[in-house]
Amino acid sequence: MKSRTSIFAAISLMAIVLTMAACNGDMTFDKEKWNEQKDPAFPSVYRKRMVDDLTAHYQLRGIKYSQLVQMLGNPDDQDSATLTYKIVEDYGKDIDPVYTRNLEFTYSKDSIITSFKLQQWRK
Repeated sequence: MKSRTSIFAAISLMAIVLTMAACNGDMTFDKEKWNEQKDPAFPSVYRKRMVDDLTAHYQLRGIKYSQLVQMLGNPDDQDSATLTYKIVEDYGKDIDPVYTRNLEFTYSKDSIITSFKLQQWRK
């Protein structure tokens, strides 16, 4: 009887661990979830879970600016040579951010994406 209880406890613990891993782990890129925002000041909560899949499995270099925007939506920031999508913006208990993580794309004069990188900043 004691061994059955141990087996049941081990199986239950394994199920809990697998469920937690699935809830907190990476997820495949989904345009709707990527752009879903509960608060316009903050990026979608899904972006941090999708960014690895996006950068590993999607053609991002060599595509046109317009194709990138069609795929990811409007950037959160842009200048003459870069587009930036916020991945994480954490304010902690401060009025200014204490941590940011962004996906930054560089594009040519011909509007072709030439590179991308993940930028992190911590106060």
